[in-house]
Amino acid sequence: MWQHEDTEIAHAESVHDEARGMRGVRFAIDVGQIHPLDAAAVWWDQHGNARELFPGIECEMQSGSYREPSFVLRMSVPLPGKGRFTQTSRFSAERVSPEVVVIVVDAFEENLLWTRGLGTYRFSPGSGGTTLLEVTSLYAPKVPIAVLNQASLASARAHQRRYLSGRRPTDEEREQFLSAIGAGPQADV
Repeated sequence: MWQHEDTEIAHAESVHDEARGMRGVRFAIDVGQIHPLDAAAVWWDQHGNARELFPGIECEMQSGSYREPSFVLRMSVPLPGKGRFTQTSRFSAERVSPEVVVIVVDAFEENLLWTRGLGTYRFSPGSGGTTLLEVTSLYAPKVPIAVLNQASLASARAHQRRYLSGRRPTDEEREQFLSAIGAGPQADV
Protein backbone atom coordinates (compact mmCIF):
# COMPACT_ATOMS: atom_id res chain seq x y z
CA MET A 1 0.00 0.00 0.00
CA TRP A 2 2.76 2.46 0.94
CA GLN A 3 5.25 1.73 -1.85
CA HIS A 4 3.53 4.18 -4.23
CA GLU A 5 3.46 7.06 -1.77
CA ASP A 6 5.83 10.01 -1.56
CA THR A 7 7.52 9.26 1.73
CA GLU A 8 10.09 12.04 1.61
CA ILE A 9 9.47 14.98 3.91
CA ALA A 10 12.12 17.63 4.41
CA HIS A 11 13.61 17.71 7.87
CA ALA A 12 12.30 14.31 8.95
CA GLU A 13 14.54 13.02 11.71
CA SER A 14 15.04 9.64 13.30
CA VAL A 15 14.17 9.55 16.98
CA HIS A 16 14.94 7.06 19.74
CA ASP A 17 13.18 6.95 23.10
CA GLU A 18 15.56 4.81 25.12
CA ALA A 19 13.37 4.83 28.23
CA ARG A 20 10.52 3.15 26.30
CA GLY A 21 12.77 1.13 24.00
CA MET A 22 11.10 2.71 20.97
CA ARG A 23 12.41 4.18 17.72
CA GLY A 24 10.79 6.12 14.95
CA VAL A 25 10.54 9.40 13.09
CA ARG A 26 9.65 13.03 13.79
CA PHE A 27 8.61 15.51 11.12
CA ALA A 28 6.35 18.48 10.40
CA ILE A 29 4.13 18.94 7.37
CA ASP A 30 2.02 21.89 6.24
CA VAL A 31 -1.48 20.56 5.56
CA GLY A 32 -2.86 23.67 3.88
CA GLN A 33 -5.49 26.36 4.42
CA ILE A 34 -7.47 24.77 7.21
CA HIS A 35 -7.89 25.83 10.85
CA PRO A 36 -5.93 23.56 13.23
CA LEU A 37 -9.10 22.56 15.12
CA ASP A 38 -10.83 21.65 11.85
CA ALA A 39 -7.85 19.58 10.69
CA ALA A 40 -7.79 17.77 14.05
CA ALA A 41 -11.57 17.19 13.91
CA VAL A 42 -11.26 15.45 10.53
CA TRP A 43 -8.32 13.40 11.80
CA TRP A 44 -10.13 12.45 15.08
CA ASP A 45 -12.92 10.61 13.21
CA GLN A 46 -11.10 7.34 12.68
CA HIS A 47 -14.08 5.64 11.02
CA GLY A 48 -14.08 8.46 8.45
CA ASN A 49 -10.33 8.09 7.95
CA ALA A 50 -10.75 4.38 7.32
CA ARG A 51 -13.50 4.96 4.74
CA GLU A 52 -11.66 7.74 2.92
CA LEU A 53 -8.02 6.69 3.15
CA PHE A 54 -7.87 2.98 3.78
CA PRO A 55 -10.86 1.17 2.23
CA GLY A 56 -11.32 -2.28 3.67
CA ILE A 57 -10.26 -1.43 7.21
CA GLU A 58 -12.76 -2.55 9.81
CA CYS A 59 -13.15 -0.28 12.85
CA GLU A 60 -14.79 -1.15 16.13
CA MET A 61 -15.06 1.20 19.10
CA GLN A 62 -13.93 -0.72 22.20
CA SER A 63 -14.63 1.99 24.76
CA GLY A 64 -15.47 5.69 24.85
CA SER A 65 -16.67 7.72 21.89
CA TYR A 66 -15.59 10.51 19.55
CA ARG A 67 -17.28 12.96 21.96
CA GLU A 68 -14.97 12.02 24.82
CA PRO A 69 -11.33 13.09 25.33
CA SER A 70 -10.24 9.46 25.02
CA PHE A 71 -11.46 6.32 23.31
CA VAL A 72 -10.14 2.86 22.42
CA LEU A 73 -10.55 1.65 18.85
CA ARG A 74 -9.69 -1.65 17.19
CA MET A 75 -8.84 -1.60 13.49
CA SER A 76 -8.26 -4.62 11.30
CA VAL A 77 -7.31 -5.16 7.67
CA PRO A 78 -5.85 -8.06 5.66
CA LEU A 79 -2.26 -7.51 4.50
CA PRO A 80 -1.36 -9.47 1.35
CA GLY A 81 1.14 -12.18 2.16
CA LYS A 82 1.25 -11.25 5.87
CA GLY A 83 -2.14 -12.10 7.31
CA ARG A 84 -4.51 -9.92 9.25
CA PHE A 85 -3.13 -6.68 10.69
CA THR A 86 -4.96 -5.65 13.86
CA GLN A 87 -4.28 -2.51 15.82
CA THR A 88 -5.93 -1.63 19.11
CA SER A 89 -5.18 1.93 20.19
CA ARG A 90 -6.10 4.46 22.82
CA PHE A 91 -6.71 7.86 21.25
CA SER A 92 -6.64 10.97 23.43
CA ALA A 93 -6.98 14.65 22.58
CA GLU A 94 -6.04 17.78 24.46
CA ARG A 95 -6.39 21.43 23.57
CA VAL A 96 -3.10 22.92 24.80
CA SER A 97 -3.88 26.50 23.71
CA PRO A 98 -6.76 28.17 21.85
CA GLU A 99 -5.46 27.09 18.41
CA VAL A 100 -3.26 24.11 19.27
CA VAL A 101 -4.44 20.53 19.75
CA VAL A 102 -2.39 17.43 20.51
CA ILE A 103 -3.71 13.96 19.75
CA VAL A 104 -1.86 10.94 21.15
CA VAL A 105 -2.35 7.43 19.81
CA ASP A 106 -1.05 4.59 21.99
CA ALA A 107 -1.14 1.36 19.97
CA PHE A 108 -0.74 -0.77 23.07
CA GLU A 109 -1.64 -4.18 21.67
CA GLU A 110 1.10 -6.21 20.02
CA ASN A 111 0.54 -7.01 16.35
CA LEU A 112 2.55 -8.41 13.45
CA LEU A 113 4.42 -5.10 12.87
CA TRP A 114 5.29 -3.96 16.41
CA THR A 115 4.95 -4.79 20.08
CA ARG A 116 3.86 -1.20 20.75
CA GLY A 117 3.39 2.03 18.80
CA LEU A 118 3.03 5.59 20.05
CA GLY A 119 2.08 8.54 17.84
CA THR A 120 1.82 12.21 18.78
CA TYR A 121 0.06 14.58 16.36
CA ARG A 122 0.23 18.31 17.10
CA PHE A 123 -2.03 20.58 15.04
CA SER A 124 -1.04 24.27 15.23
CA PRO A 125 -1.18 27.45 13.14
CA GLY A 126 1.35 27.54 10.33
CA SER A 127 2.33 30.48 8.18
CA GLY A 128 -0.23 32.36 6.10
CA GLY A 129 -3.34 30.76 7.62
CA THR A 130 -2.21 27.18 7.14
CA THR A 131 -2.02 24.37 9.68
CA LEU A 132 1.22 22.69 10.66
CA LEU A 133 0.96 19.01 11.60
CA GLU A 134 3.90 17.88 13.72
CA VAL A 135 4.19 14.10 13.98
CA THR A 136 6.28 11.89 16.23
CA SER A 137 5.83 8.16 15.54
CA LEU A 138 7.60 5.70 17.83
CA TYR A 139 7.58 1.92 17.67
CA ALA A 140 8.98 -1.15 19.37
CA PRO A 141 9.27 -2.73 15.91
CA LYS A 142 9.07 -6.31 14.72
CA VAL A 143 9.89 -5.23 11.15
CA PRO A 144 12.61 -2.86 9.91
CA ILE A 145 11.97 0.59 11.40
CA ALA A 146 12.39 2.15 7.93
CA VAL A 147 9.16 0.40 6.85
CA LEU A 148 7.19 1.87 9.78
CA ASN A 149 8.74 5.32 9.31
CA GLN A 150 7.78 5.31 5.62
CA ALA A 151 4.23 4.28 6.53
CA SER A 152 4.01 7.19 9.00
CA LEU A 153 5.23 9.66 6.38
CA ALA A 154 2.88 8.24 3.75
CA SER A 155 -0.08 8.47 6.11
CA ALA A 156 0.70 12.15 6.78
CA ARG A 157 0.87 12.78 3.03
CA ALA A 158 -2.52 11.07 2.58
CA HIS A 159 -4.05 13.33 5.25
CA GLN A 160 -2.38 16.35 3.63
CA ARG A 161 -3.99 15.49 0.28
CA ARG A 162 -7.43 15.36 1.97
CA TYR A 163 -7.03 18.84 3.42
CA LEU A 164 -5.49 20.31 0.25
CA SER A 165 -8.40 18.93 -1.79
CA GLY A 166 -10.81 20.89 0.40
CA ARG A 167 -11.87 18.25 2.94
CA ARG A 168 -13.33 19.97 5.99
CA PRO A 169 -15.06 18.50 9.01
CA THR A 170 -18.74 17.79 8.80
CA ASP A 171 -20.89 19.50 11.43
CA GLU A 172 -20.99 16.20 13.33
CA GLU A 173 -17.20 15.71 13.19
CA ARG A 174 -16.63 19.27 14.42
CA GLU A 175 -19.22 18.95 17.20
CA GLN A 176 -17.81 15.60 18.38
CA PHE A 177 -14.23 16.89 18.44
CA LEU A 178 -15.09 20.13 20.20
CA SER A 179 -16.93 18.08 22.81
CA ALA A 180 -13.89 15.80 23.19
CA ILE A 181 -11.55 18.71 23.91
CA GLY A 182 -14.08 20.42 26.16
CA ALA A 183 -14.62 23.39 23.86
CA GLY A 184 -18.39 23.07 23.39
CA PRO A 185 -20.32 23.56 20.16
CA GLN A 186 -19.99 27.38 20.13
CA ALA A 187 -16.17 27.43 20.11
CA ASP A 188 -14.56 29.89 17.72
CA VAL A 189 -13.05 27.77 14.94
